[in-house]
Amino acid sequence: MNVKSINSIVRKNQGFTLIEVMVVVVLIGLMASLVQFNFAGNKPADTLKHESARFAAIFEVVAEYGMLNNIELGLVVKKTSYEFLGYDGTSWTEIPDQDWDANVTLPEEVEISIELDDLPIEEPLLFNSDTFKEKDEEDFTLLSKEEQEEKIIPQVYILSGGELTPFSVTFRITEELAYDQDAEDIAYRVTGIYSTPLTIEGPVLND
Repeated sequence: MNVKSINSIVRKNQGFTLIEVMVVVVLIGLMASLVQFNFAGNKPADTLKHESARFAAIFEVVAEYGMLNNIELGLVVKKTSYEFLGYDGTSWTEIPDQDWDANVTLPEEVEISIELDDLPIEEPLLFNSDTFKEKDEEDFTLLSKEEQEEKIIPQVYILSGGELTPFSVTFRITEELAYDQDAEDIAYRVTGIYSTPLTIEGPVLND
């Protein structure tokens, strides 16, 4: 038996690494949650529950992806969508196509907001987010609307070591498309403090 054959056998017997198994488990959980909520009703609370669970599942897959590939990632939240980006050392760029969605557009009746302050944080940040700031990021508010749209700056950082910026996102039914008056007061909140897993609260009353 030659060396090439031995190496081939060794590779076959090495199996999967722990982090690869973790990624598979998270992916299975994501698919299971989506299947579960596909059978949910059309009530506003069901829609918000589905979207908050989908966000949490995707976020945790993204965190595992960053650890597996040793890259820094970021989360950008807009009113009707959210997107995960990768840091290439100089700027934030789109993540190549994966088995999960890196860019999610919410159903037309759902909106999302993000909160970075007033969280239950008792310790200082575990990292310095200035590392990822570009030269003119501090003057972002001075840019024109068109320039701001072109310049992508994540609100949440997800480090390759597993740490993340503490944050909270809230899913709610838009006032214009609320099914009924009570739907406007329903919300689901997803919170991340330093690391995954994220926590989901809901239904909660809007502030």
